[in-house]
Amino acid sequence: MWLLLSMAGGCASVGQDVPRVPSYAIGNGEQTTLGRAFAEQAAQHPALSGFQVVTSGHTAFVARTALADAAERTLDLQYYSVGDDLTTDLLLLRIVAAADRGVRVRILLDDINARARFFARRAIAAHPAIQVRLFNPFFSGGTSSLARLGEFVFDGERLNRRMHNKLWAADNAAAVVGSRNLGDEYFDANVASNFADVDLLAAGPIVKELSHAFDAYWNSAAAIPMEAFAERPDAAEGVRVRQSLRTRAANCHGLAPCDWLAQDSLLDALRSASVQLSWGRAQLTYDQPDQGKIGVASGIEHGSIDDREGGSRTAAELLIMSPYFVPSEDGLRHLEEMRERGVRVAVLTNSLASTDSPAAHAGYARHRMALLRKGVELFEMRPRPDVRHRLPHRWGRASAASLHAKVIVQDRVRALVGSLNQDPRSRLHNTEAWITVDSVELAGELAALFDEGSDPHHAFKVDRSEAGGEAALEWSAEERGKIVTHDVEPMTDLGLRLWRGILGVLIPEHML
Repeated sequence: MWLLLSMAGGCASVGQDVPRVPSYAIGNGEQTTLGRAFAEQAAQHPALSGFQVVTSGHTAFVARTALADAAERTLDLQYYSVGDDLTTDLLLLRIVAAADRGVRVRILLDDINARARFFARRAIAAHPAIQVRLFNPFFSGGTSSLARLGEFVFDGERLNRRMHNKLWAADNAAAVVGSRNLGDEYFDANVASNFADVDLLAAGPIVKELSHAFDAYWNSAAAIPMEAFAERPDAAEGVRVRQSLRTRAANCHGLAPCDWLAQDSLLDALRSASVQLSWGRAQLTYDQPDQGKIGVASGIEHGSIDDREGGSRTAAELLIMSPYFVPSEDGLRHLEEMRERGVRVAVLTNSLASTDSPAAHAGYARHRMALLRKGVELFEMRPRPDVRHRLPHRWGRASAASLHAKVIVQDRVRALVGSLNQDPRSRLHNTEAWITVDSVELAGELAALFDEGSDPHHAFKVDRSEAGGEAALEWSAEERGKIVTHDVEPMTDLGLRLWRGILGVLIPEHML
C-alpha cells in the first residue's frame, strides 16, 4: 500500500527533469514532392482542401507507407493504439528509413496500452533521431498490468482521460486522418478478425490545420518524452531492432501486407501527381490537450453537425456510422426534434455479435427502444466474414467482423470523419479530432457507403414488434435469398447476452 501511495504521489514530478524542447511543423510543404503532387489540383480549387475516401485496410496501409516513403522533411504520427504485429513492423521499417534520409520524425502515442512503450522503445532504438512522447502516461506502472491498475486506483481522474486522435502527416503537405489505429486488425491483415473503418487521404489547407493541432499536443504538458521512463537504448540494441525489422520484412513474402507493398503504385502516383482528390471547404475540430472536457465543446452530438442556432440545420437526412452509440438525454431530445421536423435519422452501429465492447453495447441496448419510438432507424453490423456477397463490397469484404468507422453525413452534402465515437467516453473524457467537409462528391460517396453497409446482406435492421401485445425488438436480414426475422439478438448465445447485462449493471454509463 505504501508503495502505491508513493508512486501515485510522484506522478506530478516524473518527466519534469527530461528536456522537452518545443518543436513545430515545418513550413513550405508545397515545395516538397508531396506538396507538388497536389499543387495543380489545389490551384483549381483555391482555399479548398482535397480528400480521397479510404475504406479498405489494404489501401489504408499502403497510403501510410507511401507518405512515409515520399516524406522529405517531416513525419508526424499521433495514435491511440499501436500493435505488435507484422503491419506495425513494416510501418516502423518505413519510418526508420525516412529518419535515415534526414526526415524529422515525431511520434505521439497514448499510454493506455503497454504495447505503446514497446513500439516507442524499438523506434528510438532503431534511430536515435526519432522522437517519441507518451500522452498522459502511467508514470509508475511501466508495462505491468497490475502496477498500472494500482496507479489507476489512486490517479483515476487523470488517467481516465485518453488521447483518441489518429493522424499520419508528411511534410505538412499530405496526411491520412480518420479512425484507424496501427495494427493488423485495422489493415485487413488479421486472420481472426478485422475492423470496417474509414480514413481520409488529405491535402490542402486542412493539412496545415492538422499539423497545428499535432503541435499543440506534442508541446503540451501531457506529452512526456520516452526518455523519462528509461535510459535511451544503446547502439547494440539499435542494431538488434533494425535487424529484426529487416528480417521480418524479408521473410514475409506471400503474406498479404508484403504482397500489397510489392504491387502498390501509390508512391509512383504521388510522385507523378496523378492522385485525384475531391475538393471542398473543410474545418478541423479537436479537443485541447491540456484542458478538461465540459460536455461537447463543439456542439456536435449524435450527428448535430452545426445543427444549432446560427448553424446549418439538417434539412432532410442524417446518417450516422459509429461503433458505439450511447446517446445522452440531450442527444435523444435532439434526435427527437429532428424527427419531428421530418428529418430521416439512420444509425449504423455494431450488433452484439460484432462489437468488440459488450460494455458499450449494453449502454446502446438500453436506448434502442426509445430511439425506435422516436423514429430513428437502427442498423447493426452483421459479422459474416466467411460469406462473400455476389456484389462487390466497398468495405473490401462481404461483412467485416466489427464496425470501427466514425462517420456522419448530413443531407448528402456535408460529411464528418474522425475519431469521435457517439458515446459518453468520447463526449466527456477522451480527446478527439474530426474534420467536417462541405462536398457533395465526398458526402455522396460516404452516404453510398452507409447505404451499402446497412443493406440486408450486411446488417441487421432493428424494429419494434408488438407480438403478444408487448413491445419487443426484432432483427431482420437477408439469408439465402430471403428476409429472415429473429426475436433474439442473432448470432449470439445466452452467455454473451448475460455478460453484456452484467457489464451494463457494473459500469456507469458515463464511462462507456
